[in-house]
Amino acid sequence: MKSGWSIVIALLLFLSISSSATAAEPTAYGVTVDGMKIAALAPQSKNGMTYVSIIPLFEALDTKMTVDSKKQKVEGTRGKKKFTLTVGSKSAKLNGAAITLDQAPLLINNTVYVPVQIANKLVGAEIEKNVSAKIINVRSYSIDLTVKEKLPITNDKDLPITLQHRGNVKLKWSFKDESPHQQYTGYVGPNQTLIFKGFGDQRIDTDYSGHKLYEEEGYQSASYEFEARKSSNGYDIIARSDDDSRKWQGIDLYLDSNVESIFYIDNKPSLDFLYINAAVDKNGNLIVLTKEGLAAYNAQGERQWVRTGWSTEEGTLSAFEDGLTISADSENRLYIQNYAGYAVVDAAGEALWTAEGYFQPDITSEGLMLYYGGSYRIEDGQLNSVGSPYMDYTRGNYVSTYEENSLKRMDKTGTKPLWIFEQSLKEKNRGYSLFSSTLVVDGDGNAYISTTGGTVYSLDPAGNLRFMLNVDNGTISSTQIIPLSSTTFVAIDNNNVMYFEVTK
Repeated sequence: MKSGWSIVIALLLFLSISSSATAAEPTAYGVTVDGMKIAALAPQSKNGMTYVSIIPLFEALDTKMTVDSKKQKVEGTRGKKKFTLTVGSKSAKLNGAAITLDQAPLLINNTVYVPVQIANKLVGAEIEKNVSAKIINVRSYSIDLTVKEKLPITNDKDLPITLQHRGNVKLKWSFKDESPHQQYTGYVGPNQTLIFKGFGDQRIDTDYSGHKLYEEEGYQSASYEFEARKSSNGYDIIARSDDDSRKWQGIDLYLDSNVESIFYIDNKPSLDFLYINAAVDKNGNLIVLTKEGLAAYNAQGERQWVRTGWSTEEGTLSAFEDGLTISADSENRLYIQNYAGYAVVDAAGEALWTAEGYFQPDITSEGLMLYYGGSYRIEDGQLNSVGSPYMDYTRGNYVSTYEENSLKRMDKTGTKPLWIFEQSLKEKNRGYSLFSSTLVVDGDGNAYISTTGGTVYSLDPAGNLRFMLNVDNGTISSTQIIPLSSTTFVAIDNNNVMYFEVTK
């Protein structure tokens, strides 16, 4: 039988072992710098915190580092910030002033380690802790954006839009539509003009200095909806707008595309009543797809012309494809898009220009074709650019996808990211994400991308954040960026138009 002291000693030994096991350091969080893993950081958990090797951490933040092994001191310099640390001491210096650290630097395997959070205190890096992923991300992007200013422009919550930059970005001029529901789209017009199109074909043209050159409330003809009713000799076509109604009789419709049944009988679509894709041109002619091709009928129902398709450089653009849309300009040129391609034809249906593939420009009254920030005109059978943004249309090896919610610049092989930019966790938690379709790359290789709240980030080819235009709309939106030169760009957020200058 064991004595009482033996039992006590055994119990104390058990508690000691249990206590040691309980006090064991948890596994360190993984650490990334601007979303990139750096193996040399070698994270370790000490004192309940994640420590990393100090040299690779700060060098990844563009900080020059020196180590005095004898004195066990470390010095770092980044821009105007200079700091000095001593192993084992919470006392440090930042720009010559004494500061106290939360935890002292440690020497682990002859390497100086510091808590990862120290990067915020010494150089202003943002520290993001993703608990679910067990990752700490150190963000350097906003360190150099030392200037933050409120612009004389408000977002859809009536709060000021702000601009963060390095002291080299300036708002030169802006204007705002009275309607909060307005959504401008911008284009570079001919002769260094800017064209801003809004709802109802509202249009404002300015020069690069912001002087208004032209304004119209909308030239577009009445917008018609088309119905087809089966008759004894084909279909009767009814076109209705807000203030007009027209009718054509006995049209032999093509029914394999561009029609939609209005009624279903026994769960089967009825062909007696249809919605159809059609148009009314400037001469009042019905433009509609028939069994013989796309045709024009005057007000008396007489066919003016019919075309089965138009020749292209690649072959033939068929008129019978689905997805038909038709618009006309003031000279009655017709702009015809379907899933196969695009055609511009004259009032007699003869092709002025054709191309295969998708190309759906916005058409102005004078026949300018506005598309992807630029303007074009048909001249001598050719599509000629008459106003173009300062853009790299190849996107310069930049990649942004909705699934990854990031912006990457890839190497020349397209397989390895040179750098990765991600939103801050704060923004993600507020419901914002990057709008991959808004990615624009200028002629110098600088990238611009908007979030679903309209905020814009611009990064240079090396991945350094140039500026942030903090829009932060309450509704889902995006900001269009149009680079105009190496030093100027336009930002369009719903009903706001802003012109900026960047000094190098």
